[in-house]
Amino acid sequence: MNADAAAHLTKPTARALGIYGNRRRRAKWFGPDLFGEPAWDILLDLFIATETGKQISVTSACIGAAVPLTTALRWLAMLETRCLIVRENDDKDARRSYVRLSDLGRELMTQYLSGA
Repeated sequence: MNADAAAHLTKPTARALGIYGNRRRRAKWFGPDLFGEPAWDILLDLFIATETGKQISVTSACIGAAVPLTTALRWLAMLETRCLIVRENDDKDARRSYVRLSDLGRELMTQYLSGA
């Protein structure tokens, strides 16, 4: 992300980017299997995507969780059950679906990242 784009981020979005970046950097040094919180990684990734206007496919969300595909899919299902995320089918490609934060998920992430 360039400096101009970063200057227009809200505090919660900048904070989410920092946390997510630190988690990826930590995994680089200590290995990806030492610290595991796939649900948190998914929520951070989806919050950043929502706030920057990007769509995230289910596959991309799984990759962003930095865990095996089946583990990430289980966590997506749990987050969906708790009404924190929503899955949506791709109208142009029936093989793909997208995932995003629900209104509740976005509200809770915003509150948390705002320090409320």
